[in-house]
Order: sequence, then C-alpha cells, then structure tokens
Amino acid sequence: MSRSTRPPRRAAAALVTAAVAAVVGLGGASAAQADTFRWTSPNYITYTVQGAILDHYRAHGGPNGRLNYPFSDELAMPDRFGRFTVFGGGSIYWTPWTGAHAVWGAILGRWGSLGWEAGQLGYPTTDELVTPDRVGRVQVFQRGLVYWTPWTGAHAVWGAIQQRYAALGWERSAIAYPTTSEFATPDGRGRYNTFSRGGAIYWTTSTGAHAVWGAIWQTYSSNGWEAGPLGYPVTSELPTPDGIGRFNHFEDGSIYFSPATGAYAVTSEFRDVWASMG
Repeated sequence: MSRSTRPPRRAAAALVTAAVAAVVGLGGASAAQADTFRWTSPNYITYTVQGAILDHYRAHGGPNGRLNYPFSDELAMPDRFGRFTVFGGGSIYWTPWTGAHAVWGAILGRWGSLGWEAGQLGYPTTDELVTPDRVGRVQVFQRGLVYWTPWTGAHAVWGAIQQRYAALGWERSAIAYPTTSEFATPDGRGRYNTFSRGGAIYWTTSTGAHAVWGAIWQTYSSNGWEAGPLGYPVTSELPTPDGIGRFNHFEDGSIYFSPATGAYAVTSEFRDVWASMG
C-alpha cells in the first residue's frame, strides 16, 4: 500500500460506526509490536495498530484525533530499519533510534516528494510543532527540517544551508521562512533555498553556505545572481567597520549598502584598490 494513500475524510467519517474489536498479545515481539490492538476501519476491513505506533496513535486521540482511522497494518519500511502505519489523516513512522512520530498534511506531502525516509531528510524525529513565532509549523527529521506556513507552503532545509539558516536565527531571522526546498543552481555548481523576506542561502563546495537578503539581494538579482559578474557569495551580510552600512563579499566583487547610498556592486579589482586606500 502506498504511504501517500488518503481516503476522503468526510466519506470515511460517515462510514465509521465502531472501534476496538479485539486485543491480540504477541509474546516476544519487538518494541514496535508489543501492545497490539485491532481496529475496524471505515471500509470495514480490520487493520492492526500495535506497540509504539499504537501508543503514539493514542496520544494523538486515536480514531477521533487528527490521524483518523488506520488504513494499513503495521508495515516494514523498504530499508528494513523502520515500521509505519497509514491512517486516514497521515502516517506514523517508527525506528529504534527515533521512536514513533506522526507526519501529516503538507509536510507529509513535501517529505514524500523528497523520497520519504530514503531521501535527504531521513526519518522524522519529532511530530509537527508550532514555530516560536506562532505563524508556522515545523517538523524535524534526522537530516533536516520541513517548514510550513499558509503563505509559503511546505519546504525543506537541510545540510550546510540548514546550518547557515540556524546561525541566522531560523524563521525569526532577516530571511524568515523558506519558500523553496533546496534546488540546484542553473550552472550545476551550487545549491540554494529562497526565503520569504526576499533572500536566499547559496552553497557551493568551494564557498560554503552564505545568505543574501534585502537591498543587497535585489542588487545581486539585477546583476544576474550567481551567473553574473559577481559569482557566488563568500560571506553572509555583515556590518561595515563604521557601523553605518552592510555588505556581502562575492567571488568576484562585493555589494555595499548604506541608507544614504542604497546598494551598489563593485568588482573585486575596484574593491581591492578601495581597500588598499584605507
């Protein structure tokens, strides 16, 4: 059964008339198989929910909660490390290392599009959480996160770009929420995510991950992004020594900003001459 299977919730609710049918003990079973119940699903097929997945299902309200009724037995993951059960409103995944966690809605869809547990993110290590600013939702996975808001949708951040995003302050930073998951740059050399306050984090093997935003981001755009004369950023935005302005250095130049001048780009040759003049 596909892990993305979701029956129509209204139709499912209309069919539901009963719940627990029996309790089955499985002596000597694993942690995910120890405490076993059978539930009658809305399509009148009995599925088994058990062990740690059952405990987590109960914690979410069982069939009356967000997850609704089960639509599969507990199944082994393709990698053979984990287990999962599909429900009408999402799925619960379990491994010995991560425990049991539920994934649903747009975050489930994004995770699936990235290859489920075999993709960049690995298994979930939390349930869906409210972000500190109360605006969005976030779910943590073994190797990254998926953020969601009503305005941006669900997008993933991982690896070096995630580390830079964390250093900036996550969604409360100057760049706010991701508006894309990580993509390859057109030249195939780098990777990037864009963010909701007009900015992006770029990464290459030679430059590392650095953020560009605001007026400097707009000037970078007008100069052709990474394909233009400036190349990739080699710093994130920093204050100028006098404390008045801001700047990013790039492979072949810099962009400077001050309230009086706005943002303007200079080539590396001009920048180096300027710097030598003190």
